[in-house]
Amino acid sequence: MLARILVFVFLGFWGIETSAQENHLFDADIALSAQSSKIRQQAIRQGLSEVLQRIMVAEPAEIEQDVTVQAILADAPRYVETFHTAVEALSGKQMMHVSFKKGALLARLRTGSLSFWIQSRPKILLWLVLEKEHTRGFFYPQRHETMKEMLLAKGSQLGFQPLFPLFDFDDYVAVTVSDVALNNSEKIKQVSKRYHADVILLGFVKEDTTCWQGRWSLLFREQTVDWNQLCTDLPTLIQATFRNVYRELAPKFAIHPDNQQAQDTFLIKVSGVSKLKDLHRLTEYFKTIDLIRS
Repeated sequence: MLARILVFVFLGFWGIETSAQENHLFDADIALSAQSSKIRQQAIRQGLSEVLQRIMVAEPAEIEQDVTVQAILADAPRYVETFHTAVEALSGKQMMHVSFKKGALLARLRTGSLSFWIQSRPKILLWLVLEKEHTRGFFYPQRHETMKEMLLAKGSQLGFQPLFPLFDFDDYVAVTVSDVALNNSEKIKQVSKRYHADVILLGFVKEDTTCWQGRWSLLFREQTVDWNQLCTDLPTLIQATFRNVYRELAPKFAIHPDNQQAQDTFLIKVSGVSKLKDLHRLTEYFKTIDLIRS
């Protein structure tokens, strides 16, 4: 047998399968005010800034002030993979879609000081209750279109694609508005198993006369994180919610720069490889996984 056991050093935490979703983390869509070269250069820099805010594990202000991030943004065109412009059908706005080079960015970020999260985001199942004029009810994606689009848009800024319950017969008989509003987490966990989500987010959002308030619980494995949001507008509330989710999850999946020692090291043993071509394919596959050092 050519190779009986291959041993790889695995840095960090492995809990999410890689997928095509990773590629979208390095894409950006920017509105153009004109078609001049200067405007396009500014749009590329803005798009790259959005990508870095999406993948860096730090607060927004800390990311902006980071020396490595500033150096990357100063040379933004270098990291462009492809770009194209088009007119958005609904708004009529001229938009630029930019895809940035994952490999080049990853190589540069490894020399910096901040950790980064470039793997596919976990599946987040969102159970949300809305209260307006003293009336409580579930958030229904089909009925609350504006809020749905806002949730999807704000989530995508950090790479999240929230899932919504089906609210079919099984959900109706198993979950009540009070279960979500009063954070009956154990019951929600049981009901949510059918969705095979990695993370559950419970939310209770209340509209007052001048603002919105929120109460949230993030359920991840055996951990529960709760927080409240005071009076603010709805877009800010939703944006802050996903920022909190990111703040809690990102450190668990982050890749550390090369100058920082990894907290966890694991050995992966692979057996049953009998052909040279299979060994080559396996080695190349592991090289595509950014958390692995061979």
